[in-house]
Amino acid sequence: MNKRLKRKLPEDEIEAGSWLTTYSDLVTLLLTFFVLLFSMASIDNKRFEEVAQSLRSAFMSISNGEIFYNNDGKDLVSIFDENMPEDLLEDNITNNNKGDLGDADEMKKDAVSEFREQVEQLISEMELDEYVQIIDEKTSLILRIDSVILFDLGKADIKESGKETIRKVAKLMKEINTEITVQGHTDNLPIHTSLFPTNWELSTKRATNVVLFLVNECSLDPKKLTATGNGEFRPIAPNDTEENRQKNRRIDIVIDKSK
Repeated sequence: MNKRLKRKLPEDEIEAGSWLTTYSDLVTLLLTFFVLLFSMASIDNKRFEEVAQSLRSAFMSISNGEIFYNNDGKDLVSIFDENMPEDLLEDNITNNNKGDLGDADEMKKDAVSEFREQVEQLISEMELDEYVQIIDEKTSLILRIDSVILFDLGKADIKESGKETIRKVAKLMKEINTEITVQGHTDNLPIHTSLFPTNWELSTKRATNVVLFLVNECSLDPKKLTATGNGEFRPIAPNDTEENRQKNRRIDIVIDKSK
């Protein structure tokens, strides 16, 4: 009876088979990893096609993955600027600087500049030049209102005359989409009342009442408004005369230029 003989494989074929098994496992794990990243990512179609092309090129050993470049954090996959070809990197930076950011900055400047001109005209028309000022700083525009037209001495309720002023200013503030801080300030004369034990409480309540008026009566966005009280600790004049103390009793409406 003929016996079937088992064929013995050469050792080099056995080693080759083992290596291929390990390599296949590695490729499968890599594929699973990238599929997981893909499922969790917010994908831009164009960027994804470029990533997929680079992965195909890398596995086929026909490129060095040079099309990987920075995605600015939009996707979960992190692609860094240092891997972008120099000419593409320069174009990307130039386009960003001259594109949306540049246009947005110009729009902000124009809006703030127009707001300032309108407020100056309003102040002149209402003959409030003595009580309302515009201070243009590098990062903010400050509308400084003397408390004499807004509040009675030692009180935080807005006077009727002050409400009309705030209404007209608020119409202009609606046109600028930026963050606004209302700051309350007092002089250094101590106050001891049941409502306001210190100037901290008085200045904070005044600022809060102005913000509430802007929201409830003028329909400004409350998410854009902040009220702060500074007491007597940020004077703009020495508290040595009544005239100077009156300067320190004020409301500053600070309009952020950068946001």
